[in-house]
Amino acid sequence: MNGLLIWTSTFCLLALFFSAALCLYRMIIGPKAADRAVALDTLSTVFIGIICVISIEWFLMGYQGAVVYYDAVWILTLVGFIGSAAIARYLQRGRLF
Repeated sequence: MNGLLIWTSTFCLLALFFSAALCLYRMIIGPKAADRAVALDTLSTVFIGIICVISIEWFLMGYQGAVVYYDAVWILTLVGFIGSAAIARYLQRGRLF
C-alpha cells in the first residue's frame, strides 16, 4: 500500500507541475489583466497543492518533520486570498482604497 501511495503522490506532483507551467504560460500570454489575475490565483493554489503533496510524500518516506509545512500552506492560502481580493478590487475600481 505504501508503494501505491508514493506512486500516486508522484503522479500528482507531475500533474501539478504541468498545471503550474500552464498557469505561467497564461500569465505571460494572457491578453487581459483579468486573465493574468486568474492565472496568478490559480498558480498560488497549485503551489499550495505542491507543498501538501510533497509533505505527504515525505511523511510516507519516513521524514517526520513534514508536518511543519502545513503552517506554510495556511500562510500561502491567506496571502493568496488577500492578493486575489486586492487584484479584483483594483481591476474593478482602478484603485485599492
